[in-house]
Amino acid sequence: MTVRVGRHAVGRANAPAGPRTGRRALLALVVGGLSSGGNLLLAITVTRLESVGGLGQFALAFSFYIVGSGLVRSTVTDTVLATGAGVASAARRAILLGLVGGSLVGAAGAAYGSSYLLFAGVALPGLVLYDYTKAVAVGIGAPSAAMAQEIAWAALTGCAALAGLLRVIDTPYVFALWAVGGALIGVVVAARRRYALVPGWRVGRAETRVAAGFGAQFLLTTGSAQLALTAVALVAGTAVVGALSAGRTLLGPVNLVLSTAATLILPQLARTRAESRAVRTRAAVRLALLVAAAILPLTVAVALLPGAVGKELLGANWTVARSLLVLLALESLLAVPATIGFAGLRVERASRRAIVLGILLGGLRVPAVVAGAVVFGAPGAAAALVLLALVSAVAWGGSYLLLLRDRAADRPPAVQPV
Repeated sequence: MTVRVGRHAVGRANAPAGPRTGRRALLALVVGGLSSGGNLLLAITVTRLESVGGLGQFALAFSFYIVGSGLVRSTVTDTVLATGAGVASAARRAILLGLVGGSLVGAAGAAYGSSYLLFAGVALPGLVLYDYTKAVAVGIGAPSAAMAQEIAWAALTGCAALAGLLRVIDTPYVFALWAVGGALIGVVVAARRRYALVPGWRVGRAETRVAAGFGAQFLLTTGSAQLALTAVALVAGTAVVGALSAGRTLLGPVNLVLSTAATLILPQLARTRAESRAVRTRAAVRLALLVAAAILPLTVAVALLPGAVGKELLGANWTVARSLLVLLALESLLAVPATIGFAGLRVERASRRAIVLGILLGGLRVPAVVAGAVVFGAPGAAAALVLLALVSAVAWGGSYLLLLRDRAADRPPAVQPV
């Protein structure tokens, strides 16, 4: 059956291939810029209006959204991007994961009296569906459709931020409008594309095992980061989490460029899967250099941000954020080789290797960040994050290159003509 994605068909012989790679990359960056702008506006608004403790609650809620959307990407979206098949039916699995995660986050919000967590839990199923539809449009469909999504959500975010800054609504409701509005846009877009909207998990055992492996790996890495953030909030207080969040607010565009690049990295690496080890290694290195070149100016600009500009953006929370900017910018830059390496393992379906790495790195993350936060406060936690980012870059990037070497050695030698 032909599944329509924007103006382009996916899964049909001789279907339009969509925009050329260069144009698709440009449109993907525009979409990422719109997404970055909306999320940055939300984060700046909350940072200006909230106390450090309230900002910590917002950071926890937003990070749960990141975990939920990342889990759907690793278990569902990446498979669709790599194969180009099952676009409509895969939406069922995205919604199912969003419902399970949203129920847990919403229950935690109700139990601890956090309106940020409660709103995040209610909106999570629609938000992960939004991210799924956007990633498919950017990766293998019509990026212009993703652009329309982002324009609509950015406009809604702007209205919510304006209402908050004018004191028309309380700060948690700014977040609520952003979350629920994005969720509704995701549902509408999926319905218009005739995606399956009834939650379910209808795939074979082999694909389920691969999805479970990479989902477990994601939870052990990014999930461990969330666990570390939660542990810091419990042990050192939400003020430390709020300080880290204030610094990361300014790095929002950098991290969203990375997530946008990940959508393009998978198909690019998948195209070279049948090539030699040398060709595939060069492709991975080239992608890493391109992504690093894209985010380096942003990280430098944030690290050297003048005090007057920072205070205007973050308000009173600039005081606690400014000492963390260099460390957090370095952490974002070190994420590039780790992103390439993880995508390469995903293309190679090396889920067992990814799980082992995830367990090792996740086991280091929580005690290191919590210890840094307890002993040295927010600067200690930020320093621990940089150290862990360096270890992750070496581990993920090196593991992918070693896997290419091992599989090249296992290939039979080519038969030379006589």
